[in-house]
Amino acid sequence: MTDLINQWLAEMSGMISDNIWVAPFLALLAGLLTAFTPCSLSTVPLVIGYVGGIGSDNTKRAFRLSLIFALGMALTFTLLGAVASLAGKLVQGSGTWWYLALGVLMLLMALQTWEVIQVVPSSFATDMNTKKGFAGAFLSGILGGLFASPCATPVLVVLLAIVANQGNLLWGILLLLLYSLGHTVLVVVAGTSMGFVKKVTSSGKYGSLSKGLRIFTGAVILLLALYMFYLGF
Repeated sequence: MTDLINQWLAEMSGMISDNIWVAPFLALLAGLLTAFTPCSLSTVPLVIGYVGGIGSDNTKRAFRLSLIFALGMALTFTLLGAVASLAGKLVQGSGTWWYLALGVLMLLMALQTWEVIQVVPSSFATDMNTKKGFAGAFLSGILGGLFASPCATPVLVVLLAIVANQGNLLWGILLLLLYSLGHTVLVVVAGTSMGFVKKVTSSGKYGSLSKGLRIFTGAVILLLALYMFYLGF
């Protein structure tokens, strides 16, 4: 049974390595899926309303503020990808402990995704922002991308770990840029329309979908953790 799992993990790794389009597609999909989670979707309109001092009726201004907020998040995600890539270059060739460390990190993120443990604080960092207007929206986006929401953090951490393991600067920037594109599309929609958020989150089907998505995401992260342990041992 162990040999079968190892063989399957090796084949999965080979598929990702040989097909250049798999990783970018997964990064884009991960960004979209994490944006669809309740803590990401419901928080954005509150932030936009605060920094803009607007209600739900000023759609045009809310759209502009949401777009600036999304640009701030995209900038942070892309810079994190560059930093992770550079850090990965420094530790490559360090031996099996690097894979084991990544495995432990991914295992913890899988458990957090399933809400078994709380490793990364769930407080939303945009509370630190006291600026208003477009500057406030941009700063909130930067902080939101840096600390992320509790739903998006585990996936983002795992993606950064994968980028660090590759140690390729341009590749890291590309993957995190694609992640940010997927994540911020729904962010702009959510920040523009409070009615959209209320309609989606009040649906019973949304609650079931969100729970299923959390279970699926945790399972994928757990498989990645097992693969890191496989490489380490």
